[in-house]
Amino acid sequence: MTAIQRRILIKTVSVHAALLVLTLFVLAPFLWMFMTSFKTNPETLRYPPSLLPDSFDIQNFIRGWQTMRFGTYFGNTLYVSLMTACVSVLIGSLGGYALARFRIPGERLLILGILVTRMFPPVVFLVPFFIFLRHINLIDTYSGLILAFTVFSLPLAIWMLRGFFRNVPKQLEEAAMIDGCSRMGAFFRIIVPLSSPGVATTGVFCFILAWNEFMFANTLILTESKRLLTVSLVASISEYLVEWNVLMAGGILTTIPVVIMYLFMQKYITSGLTEGSVVG
Repeated sequence: MTAIQRRILIKTVSVHAALLVLTLFVLAPFLWMFMTSFKTNPETLRYPPSLLPDSFDIQNFIRGWQTMRFGTYFGNTLYVSLMTACVSVLIGSLGGYALARFRIPGERLLILGILVTRMFPPVVFLVPFFIFLRHINLIDTYSGLILAFTVFSLPLAIWMLRGFFRNVPKQLEEAAMIDGCSRMGAFFRIIVPLSSPGVATTGVFCFILAWNEFMFANTLILTESKRLLTVSLVASISEYLVEWNVLMAGGILTTIPVVIMYLFMQKYITSGLTEGSVVG
């Protein structure tokens, strides 16, 4: 083995070892949550703690499903997340297309402003949002919650879709417009279908942002039957007792739908991120 081959081998092994350590570091909390969901309550308080439960029992999942009213809250969360993703993608696609195709005065400043909005912690906007939604009678409604979620996911949608649309050659929509399409017709018939992986990727990210949100869902929804899953998890914690095994089982149940969706959409997400990685 030559010196160059040895250096390449050492570099490859080092990179893979670093990636393995990083992967284990990221997956460790999920592994602990998964194992805790099968433990009994005394096992969760045992010291020193053990990773593996004495026996794998699904009773915690049954109790979590019942105490969290998982079926009801799952429907609520799914509705709010899907509506947020659809509205964010619809409005974000129009904004991203405008930034990708038209020369707008102060475009760089506008794009910077869109990104800056993502840098503020959401808690800064909690009180203003509450006051605003109270004035328009949208407190304790899904419409108000979807509006709040859309405001925070829209900058991400605009930024991502702008990159995807810029990768579509202008000549294609110009040819469609010569053939009689309007600007919006060319957009919906040419640009959007060609950018479908990017649109799907953006929708998935907006969906996950809404699915995982807690603070606004806890503040803007007051009726118990309208709660989302993230709020129901915290509501299962009583003043004097925290059943960590049931709580972890509820966390697993809450995570499974997102994982399944990601697995089904993985092809589009990978394709979309690859297409959007180079912006012309």
